[in-house]
Amino acid sequence: MKSIYIKGFALVSILLLGACRDNEQLDIDLSNYDTFAPGPVDDWIRTNLTDHYNIDVVYRYQRNMHDVDRNVSPPDQGRVIPQMSIVLEGFLKLYEKVGGTTFIKTYTPKQFALFGSGNYRPDGVVIAGTADAGRRITLYGLNGLNETNAGSVLGNLGVVHHEFVHILNQIRFIPPSFEQVSRGDYFSNWNSPDNPESLSRSLGFVSQYARQNIGEDFAETMSSLIVNGQIGYNKYAAESGEVGQDRLKRKEAVVRDYMEQNFEINLTELQYEFAKIMSEKYNSSAFTFNSALASNAVSHIVVNNTASYHNEHGRSQAFQDQVYGPSSASFAASGQPLNRFEVHFQSSTKMTIRVSFGGFMAYYDFDIANSNGRYTFTFSETQGTGTVYNNGNVGWVLLGAFPILEYFSNNTFIPDWFPRNVDPTVDTYLKYAGFSTVSDPASYFYGEFISR
Repeated sequence: MKSIYIKGFALVSILLLGACRDNEQLDIDLSNYDTFAPGPVDDWIRTNLTDHYNIDVVYRYQRNMHDVDRNVSPPDQGRVIPQMSIVLEGFLKLYEKVGGTTFIKTYTPKQFALFGSGNYRPDGVVIAGTADAGRRITLYGLNGLNETNAGSVLGNLGVVHHEFVHILNQIRFIPPSFEQVSRGDYFSNWNSPDNPESLSRSLGFVSQYARQNIGEDFAETMSSLIVNGQIGYNKYAAESGEVGQDRLKRKEAVVRDYMEQNFEINLTELQYEFAKIMSEKYNSSAFTFNSALASNAVSHIVVNNTASYHNEHGRSQAFQDQVYGPSSASFAASGQPLNRFEVHFQSSTKMTIRVSFGGFMAYYDFDIANSNGRYTFTFSETQGTGTVYNNGNVGWVLLGAFPILEYFSNNTFIPDWFPRNVDPTVDTYLKYAGFSTVSDPASYFYGEFISR
């Protein structure tokens, strides 16, 4: 191989010597070979990012800003404003609202470098972003971004938030308690067949990549809590086995404390504001109660129309007069007061209404049908067995439960978070959920929401 390279070099040298003479004049002006002049993209960057946040955006190709042994393409200039608009809305304004102006101007990176293609490693791994020296975030794959697709935006913001966590970790170190959760289970060769997704999650990692080292684990955990939301994170944890779920929830607790203690940022508030941005700016349905139901992320709702939160957030008078009140009166007349009823979702197609009265329970199974977010519930032909189902067949119990069962059977429902039409607080976000009827929006019920 060496001789070939040498011969090749010698041949090129001869050709160059033969093509160039000392007396030849080259009519080339190299004084200004770069004819770039700032345009609308640069004006937008200056107005929206540089003037307000002191952030520079490098979108014209700079080879020294990526691995020199990789072939990475520059971004389509038409993708620059959409990309940085996503960064502005889903990252900068988010943290500015939750953390304040001082936080965002102190800790955010001062430069974003943009590339059109992914950064492909020799082993097939595609690098989506990097964070450098607490100053720069580099984003790859711009040419594949679709700002009109909420899923594409979520994936893009997942990279941005992940890289920002790395910057925060350079300012405030990761607590030792986080590493202790998965000590001994980190695996540098994370993308090998020896680290399937089923194994990494059973060990308490939110992704295969998180298993690489503590830094990536922390960044993946926090970005998942923001971008996937609390319900998505809880669902993932619940399906990760006993050990995996315990570790994922312990890691969540450390991340929450880290943000609160070091930066005075409440992660729940950050989650709510992010979900609001995605819903309002990018028409995402990922954070709706309907989405939680459809993805089987809901465990149950506890409905008690006499609970104190109804005094604060309101109750449906129609539901009270037509359903809960008559049921409560019937049970009281039998000497066993109605305590509450619970709606348990076994899957996206099956649920059980559990009626609690006195010291007893009665269960009733329903089939679920969902048509574009409109739900109907049908009393199942085959019911479960055992004492709680037998209780439901006792005459006076069935009479007391009948208003509830009839309400579910005879209406079409729309699921929603409650209280409706009011921005939630840190204390109420994802705490209450319920259904209203299509025929009468004033007829609704809600209660405490329990995720999986």
